[in-house]
Amino acid sequence: MRKFWMLWTLLLALPCMGDVSETESLKGLDEIQLVVEELPREAQPLKLTKGLLELDATRQLRDNKITLLSVSERLEHPQRPYLYINCNLLYIEKLNLTSFSIDVEVHQRVTLETGEKAQGLTWAKSYLGMTSGDIVAERVREIVRDFLGEYIEAVTVSEDTLPG
Repeated sequence: MRKFWMLWTLLLALPCMGDVSETESLKGLDEIQLVVEELPREAQPLKLTKGLLELDATRQLRDNKITLLSVSERLEHPQRPYLYINCNLLYIEKLNLTSFSIDVEVHQRVTLETGEKAQGLTWAKSYLGMTSGDIVAERVREIVRDFLGEYIEAVTVSEDTLPG
């Protein structure tokens, strides 16, 4: 029975496999709009803010020669790319623990088999964690920096090594 469910899961996943890998989808994508979601109220006492995440991300992208687009510039860009950062937190007071999830995604314009254009998720990294006390803000910022590093590396690698 277990083999049946494993096969069934694989068959369900097959139609979802793309023609291009996540890394290949970033080829030449050295211009992007940064979108950081508002953080929940639980983040305020932990000294974690949307502005802090935006500042970290902006600095890291610019230091690596990634051009940040405004909303209007993104909408005029053929790929309409944006880098999306979302962080959710839940503080468990009795345990003095904070549970968190982080998503860093790249969305850009894709062409469907019908020829129509749509906005699609083409690259993503996610993390779930739990930590205590005052280190939540630094831990979340560290994970976002790591994910941005992976994005920057993928853009750089795809520009240098993938056939064009």
